[in-house]
Amino acid sequence: MLDLHRADLEKAAAVIGTLAAVGMFVVLVMGSTVTSTGSAQGCGRDWPLCRGQLIPQFAVNTFIEFSHRAVTAIESVLILALAAVALLLWRQRRAVLVLVGLMVGALFLQAGMGAAAVKWPEQPVVLALHFGISLIALATTVLTAIYVRRPKRRPVADSIEPGLRWAVWGTAAYVYVLVYSGAYIRHTGAAAACTSWPGCTSGVRMGTLPVLLDWAHRSAAVLVLVVAVGLLLGARRAIPRQNDLVRGASWLVAAICAQGVAGAILVMSHFDLFGELLHAALTGVVFTLAAYLCFVCTVGRSGGRQLLPGLLTASPENAAE
Repeated sequence: MLDLHRADLEKAAAVIGTLAAVGMFVVLVMGSTVTSTGSAQGCGRDWPLCRGQLIPQFAVNTFIEFSHRAVTAIESVLILALAAVALLLWRQRRAVLVLVGLMVGALFLQAGMGAAAVKWPEQPVVLALHFGISLIALATTVLTAIYVRRPKRRPVADSIEPGLRWAVWGTAAYVYVLVYSGAYIRHTGAAAACTSWPGCTSGVRMGTLPVLLDWAHRSAAVLVLVVAVGLLLGARRAIPRQNDLVRGASWLVAAICAQGVAGAILVMSHFDLFGELLHAALTGVVFTLAAYLCFVCTVGRSGGRQLLPGLLTASPENAAE
């Protein structure tokens, strides 16, 4: 009877995890919609109320901002439910404790930064941090959802070479810095400095700070593709072969290429709404894939020198993660 009850809870955890992961992706895209349409002040500077009301009067900008807050509230319930059922079923596993802690922590940080973005909308640092934390919330929610869908899958991290593991984490860190800097450039207005692609032959004159920032971001984006391809080649040559790592690195390379195309569309469309949303969505995909590679390289390590000592390893008495 207890086994049947646990089986039902595991099925529920898988469903909740899927809904939470999809929901967080929707929240990310809706947040980009708020920024791209200039709707951040659709509720004035009130938070969590909207223009002093629980349900405000209709206006386009107000509707966009209010719907974003409403969906975020629903997503918060899903994340807390996922955290509760994951801890109920697998609280003895350190991987679950870390993933849930990061997921819930990012949720509350995201809410706090959302409030700060409403109160201080002129600050690019605040707006960029809000987006950066949203990426962490998305990645940790997706990873938790993956974990609860296959909790009995045996770990492979012990057989991954330390050098390859460091390369994975370094790539993820570089991707995060790249997307954060991109968000910062976007919110300072420097993203529109170059109105041509891939070169910068029009727009603000060469040598100005906005153009230099834009060029630096584009150059860093090219470099991240080179790094990802190198990571894929390293994963393919690893012995023993790690299929999850190779598959994840392949997806990462494909996603970075797609994001590059989205960047071109964004510039050539003169930063219209579709281009903004496509670029933001693919940014979320790229960072989540980088985080997935870290997940594959770390969860299940049982001994030796560890990249994150004691965090994502199972204790010896626990079942395989």
